[in-house]
Amino acid sequence: MIPAIGNAEEQLAAFLMQLEPKKIGWQVAFIHLSRLSPAFRRDFSVRIALNSLHDQLGRFEGRLFRLSNNDVVALVRGAAVADVNEAIFKLKALYQDDPLAQRDGAFATWYDLSVSLGELLDQCRQMIARKAQREAAATAETVPAGDGEPLDPLRLSKLQSILASLDISAHIRRQSVCVMLPDHKPERVFDEIYVRIADLQRPLMPNVDFLGNRWLFQTLTQLLDARVLALIARRPGDYLNGPISLNLNVDTLMSEAFLNFDEAIKSGSQRSIVIEIQAFDLIANVRSFLMGREFLHSRGYRLCLDGLNAITLPLFERDRLGFDLFKVLWDETLDAGLDSARAANFAKSIAAISGPRVIMARCQDDHAINFAHKLGLAMLQGRAVDNRLNPQARHRNRN
Repeated sequence: MIPAIGNAEEQLAAFLMQLEPKKIGWQVAFIHLSRLSPAFRRDFSVRIALNSLHDQLGRFEGRLFRLSNNDVVALVRGAAVADVNEAIFKLKALYQDDPLAQRDGAFATWYDLSVSLGELLDQCRQMIARKAQREAAATAETVPAGDGEPLDPLRLSKLQSILASLDISAHIRRQSVCVMLPDHKPERVFDEIYVRIADLQRPLMPNVDFLGNRWLFQTLTQLLDARVLALIARRPGDYLNGPISLNLNVDTLMSEAFLNFDEAIKSGSQRSIVIEIQAFDLIANVRSFLMGREFLHSRGYRLCLDGLNAITLPLFERDRLGFDLFKVLWDETLDAGLDSARAANFAKSIAAISGPRVIMARCQDDHAINFAHKLGLAMLQGRAVDNRLNPQARHRNRN
């Protein structure tokens, strides 16, 4: 069984989503280690649980997920119910001195994925929300006084008032996505149009950490979505003189702001616009996305799933979700930090969706470009691409 590493809640949700068309035969054991007393909830104890489950169920196809609260989720295909129950029983025996193990039905919950997939996906979204709240609270507690106060509802309300009268055009940035073959100059495919949050933060609220509360930050980005859409609709000649992409929240797609934008732009312009959706936002709002997707495709927009990496790319059922493009974010762990199995799986996933549909973003140096070329990728974005596309405009963008 393959263990999940990092962002396990998001990975679990993505894995469940891609199982929906083939959910028959999958069982899920949800081990509630977070309910153990502190003495049994230490890191080494959770590692023992993971090893035990791997030993008992490793002969079957499946995945193990260690969640941020130390609960463990095992997904197994091909095992009999008795096999899963035996694995849970043996694991429970390791904690027989803890009160949790002595309460019937409290230690673990078993699911048949063929009838419980929707319920589990809802649980995943709730877990992702709780995890974000814990992270926001932890950030607020650790930020030194006077050096990055967290965004709160009062400050957000003040920001909303400021943004209503702010000339947002002064904060618009462009960064090109280019086709770039080895030993060739890059050729622009489309420009991503966006607002750099740091450029807003410094002049407006320099001592406030906009990322300190993920959910308030998302509300802020929705406000920015509306301002950017209104600006482009008002001045299409400045922004729609070539293909572009817009990175939008799922909730924005069916908002009045987007519908007004769609009505205002020239008919046919939609075919030159790519709408980018963050993977995290998709997981949290998949039902809303599926509704919005039909409208977007009917109007001619293309869709790009953004924010992917070597671990999350293979987890999404890409064709079913209806994305036209996929954006993988470069970082050095893609090259140096992947073991051979994960590297092979990553390359296989890229080959399965065909290289021309994958963008390698955040290419900050030649190392990133060379790695993308090794994978057969030619569509690139980032500072190193900017520098080759327009050497006179170095450092205009920092991603």
